Amino acid sequence: MRVFINPGHALGGHPDPGAVNEALGIRECDIAMTVGSLAANFLELEGHEVSLLQSHNLMGESAGPNVTARANAWEADVFVSVHCNAADGRARGAETFCWDLGSAGARLAALVQKEVWETMASFDAAFPNRGVKVRKDLCVLRATAMPAVLAELAFIDQPEDARLLMEHGCDLGKAIARGVMAFGRQGF
Repeated sequence: MRVFINPGHALGGHPDPGAVNEALGIRECDIAMTVGSLAANFLELEGHEVSLLQSHNLMGESAGPNVTARANAWEADVFVSVHCNAADGRARGAETFCWDLGSAGARLAALVQKEVWETMASFDAAFPNRGVKVRKDLCVLRATAMPAVLAELAFIDQPEDARLLMEHGCDLGKAIARGVMAFGRQGF
């Protein structure tokens, strides 16, 4: 299986670090790159082809490599964009977005969401499962030619979630890889 992984926001955080937890000194772009790279490593160890690209140029709107064009040109079988959520400092949990609930992307989203949530809940029983949701406004879901998901691993601005993100990057990388491989075993 050919898996395209897009750690969210700009490489190195410039010009777009994504959400930032200033109190803890952590940025979404760094967490996403760590988890995305680990997921890529685990998938490669299992014999899958992986392309990883972190860029804030999602559809040609800014400088840098174009994420959706690269994924489509590479003819990936699946696309996973890795992110951290942020809200008001109180919201918690994982959620995964897809283009349409009746699609292969929704099946991929359900499997990734299940693995991410179960992993995080194994470290914190109160960790919420926010489920699979539709987002028609996300270009990485709209402009990709393959089943695509955007996984929001946890809320970087919430203390318990931020701790989980900092301490369990390897576990989250494995969780994403397990979800992708389960989708591959089911067939596209």
